[in-house]
This record gives sequence, structure tokens and C-alpha cells, in this order.
Amino acid sequence: MIIKYQFVWIDDSIKRASSFKGALDGSLRNTTVETELEVIEVTEELFDNLNKRVNEWVTAPPHLIMLDHNFSTVPKRLFDIHGSALAHLLRIRLSGTPIVCVSGQSIESDQFNIEDLSEYTYLFDVNQINSEANLERLFAIAEDFKLLCFPDKQPVRQTLVDALHPPELDRSALLSVLPEEFEGEYVHGISPHRIARWILNVLMKHQGFLYNALETATFLGLTEKAFMEKVKHLFEGARYRGPFTTEANPLWWASALTDVLYGKLPHCLAFLPQDAGRKFEGIVEEDFSRCAVTNEHTPAPDVVAYTDATESERRAVRHSFAIPASDNASSVLGFSTRLRIRNNRRGN
Repeated sequence: MIIKYQFVWIDDSIKRASSFKGALDGSLRNTTVETELEVIEVTEELFDNLNKRVNEWVTAPPHLIMLDHNFSTVPKRLFDIHGSALAHLLRIRLSGTPIVCVSGQSIESDQFNIEDLSEYTYLFDVNQINSEANLERLFAIAEDFKLLCFPDKQPVRQTLVDALHPPELDRSALLSVLPEEFEGEYVHGISPHRIARWILNVLMKHQGFLYNALETATFLGLTEKAFMEKVKHLFEGARYRGPFTTEANPLWWASALTDVLYGKLPHCLAFLPQDAGRKFEGIVEEDFSRCAVTNEHTPAPDVVAYTDATESERRAVRHSFAIPASDNASSVLGFSTRLRIRNNRRGN
């Protein structure tokens, strides 16, 4: 089986965008994907040209639109428009089509502000867009966005939680942490874009409801390598299978991990998860996770923390060696505090 997508790339550098024709093929959840890419150049006549194309897309929309953010080579563009503003205008006519940013600027760059970021379903580094993980994320957005196109004038909170397929234990907690704009009674409505952004940039990125491979391995007292190679298959029942799931970056429901663990090892109910996880057949001492500070595997590290303030790398560590990553590390309601390893030499 082959999945075929129609993508559109809008950029002021037609040479850069065109260079990706034929380079955006890959796989989505173990199924081959082929992409046909249409490139549209940003010029001073952008609005006239694009309006004609949008009229055609209303009845036959692309699966996904990719936008550059900074159209700097076109100095006389109307309103000095950036990709984020164009994304907003496109969404008025194409509310069921995801719109992502592909930029050479880092998301931390001052080229972006919060309003800019809020207009894109997701932001990709153009220099890494055709990596295996990024391609699968791109395909997942194109494929699953339609799952969030709920009927008009319908409250979305319960419907969204249903779409996430969470463990029963998490349903009420998820309802309590959804943003206020996801209204329980229909008043203003909410777009698929806003829902998708929350799933991709909050639920899937912040530890709490979902664990990535490193977090799951640490929960089980194992190295990430040992978990992925030796026991990952035992935890299929805890896998997140909702919108935008990928094989390149799998996630697991934290609440379901405990049930699966002790269901597989009922004789280990008296052990902490970090100790019980080390009782699986085939696990040896080399597979035990080690604290990034002491390099010791016993007692097992029980949290994952950034190695420094740059937040570029995370390691397993004992909780006594970790502190909040910053003053606003707990700013996402309902999710775990981001941690970093304490620097004793600096006193923090």
C-alpha cells in the first residue's frame, strides 16, 4: 500500500522550495508515502495569484500547506506580510487544511512572536525537514488533521478526549486541563488548527499524560536502548494511538504503563516501577539506567532532567539532583514541571 499526498509549498525562494520536489517521500506508521509538491513563489502579485488558486482548492484542497515565514526578498509585498499572516488568511477559506511553517529561523529566534507561532499548526526547521522523524511528523499532520474537523456548532471537549483514545483513568483529568477556549458548551467554536496545535505542542511535548521513550525507560529503571530493543513490544497496550502518533517518536500513556508493568509481572507488585522493570526476562545489569550525576544504577534514577539551562539534552537522574528548569517551568497547567540537573558548583 502507498499513501499519496498533495502538498503546496509557498516561499519567496522558489529555488529552495523546488529543491524538495521528490525529496519529501518516506513512511507513515510503516506505510510508504509519496508526495507531489506544488511550489508557489511569493511575489508582489501574490494575493491575485494565490486567490485564484485558493478558489480551486476550496473544492479540491491539498493535504497540507507549507509556508516560509520571512518573505524578505519581496520588499514591496502588501502590508509587509509574513507567512503567519498569510496562514491566517488561507485558513479562512481552507479551515480543514493544516498549515505548517518551514523556516531556517530557530523557533527561539526573535523573528517569531507568540502571534506568529499561533498561526502555524507546527513549525519545522527547513534544514531538517526531510529527516525520517520530521517527514513522518509532516505526514501524520497531513493524515490526522481531518480527525479534528468536528461538526460545526458542537461542543468539542468530550469529542476531543474521545479522539485521543486515552485510558479511562485519564479522561476526567484531560477534560480539566484542556484550554478554556475548548468550550464545554458551544458559544464561539474552535478551529481544527487550534486543537491540533494543542495536541502537537502541549500534550505530546510536555511530560505528564504522555511519556516518550526516555521517560518510559526511566520509569522502568532501564536505559532507553534496553527498553526499545528488549521490552518495548510488551507495552503496546500503553501506546498512544491518537492523532499525530508516529513510529519515529512513539509515546506511551503514563497511567497505562503501571497497569501493563504489573500485569506482566504480578509477582513484583511490592517493587517500585524502576525496580520491577528490571525483572523482565533478558534484562541484565548493563540494561539498568544510571543516574547522570552519580553514574550509579542503584538506587535507580526516577526522573528525566535537562543537563543545563540550554535545555538541549535530557538525562535520567535521581530526583534529589534535579530542580525546576526555570521560574516558569510549571506554567503548563496539569503537566509535570520541566527539570534540570542541579549545578552544585554554582549553588543551583
